[in-house]
Amino acid sequence: MTNCLRRRGSFATLPCARQLERASVTMGIPLFPDTPFIVSESLFVKPGCRGFRLPYLAEKADRMKMLVIKPIRVHDARELSQVPTIRRMGFELVHAPINVDYGDHGSVISRFYDQCAELVMEATGCISARTMQHEFRVGAPVLPGGAGTYAQLAHADLTPYVEDVLDIPDGCHFGVYNVWRSTDRLRPIESKPLAICDSSTISADDMISADGWRLTEPRTRLVLHQLVYDTAQCWYYFPKMESDEALIFRQYDSRIVDPVSRVTFHTAFNDPTTRDDAPRRRSVEARVFAIFAEGDPAERKSRYQAEIPTLYPDGRLSSWRYERMIDWGIS
Repeated sequence: MTNCLRRRGSFATLPCARQLERASVTMGIPLFPDTPFIVSESLFVKPGCRGFRLPYLAEKADRMKMLVIKPIRVHDARELSQVPTIRRMGFELVHAPINVDYGDHGSVISRFYDQCAELVMEATGCISARTMQHEFRVGAPVLPGGAGTYAQLAHADLTPYVEDVLDIPDGCHFGVYNVWRSTDRLRPIESKPLAICDSSTISADDMISADGWRLTEPRTRLVLHQLVYDTAQCWYYFPKMESDEALIFRQYDSRIVDPVSRVTFHTAFNDPTTRDDAPRRRSVEARVFAIFAEGDPAERKSRYQAEIPTLYPDGRLSSWRYERMIDWGIS
């Protein structure tokens, strides 16, 4: 892990050409905000994979051929002069106290699900919302497939192929949002917090589609986005999140043409300022399906899905598609 103190100031890496180009189109606004930040690291896809689809990387040797560890600069979003919102930045932190026993499945899929849907409706202005599914993270596998571990790779969970397995009303735009929060009522989150990348600092060329398996049981196929590293990418987090706070971020929005802004890249990361005896992060994340008032043209879905490459780097053709998750749509 990179050893770095929490600090203000410029990044040690000199700006690359792409970074300078992006800065020139931000109307004079500095690329990186003048807020405290830490330096950590995450897994990224190697640049040679651009333009291809990544196969499912089951073996460590295969992963290391295509992935690389790179430093990330993670800014304190609490210190931003303008509060992040879903509409403006794709994520926001809300005050959302709730009295629920996370060990009681019935309470989770009723009281907790209802609150998540209400939070998304308020944040997005959608006309209806329904919580589809949730997962707990405790830093260790809780099921044979590996569910419960932290995702320490820069990724966005959903691609346009997810539209093949969602029950979308005809002619309606939709979105999927993640509501992420601590389940520990006694302590704030100290270890393995979640970093969110500012989509305006990501190039669409650096988005890599990848085949994968969902870790919960039973396992189901999915297609997600991973990311090629660039020094221009700006990451945020909310330090010491309390149990009455919830982070909402965009997983997919069919109304957004730009593929980078349509999703939100995120990753768990090691905070170098975390004390050695900090407890493991215990959190829950819920996926909320939202319907918008805007009409959706019939050809839009096929246009989005055509963005996803079908060839692997070795020339093979991928036939991998999303499979419906059996807990989606639980009521």
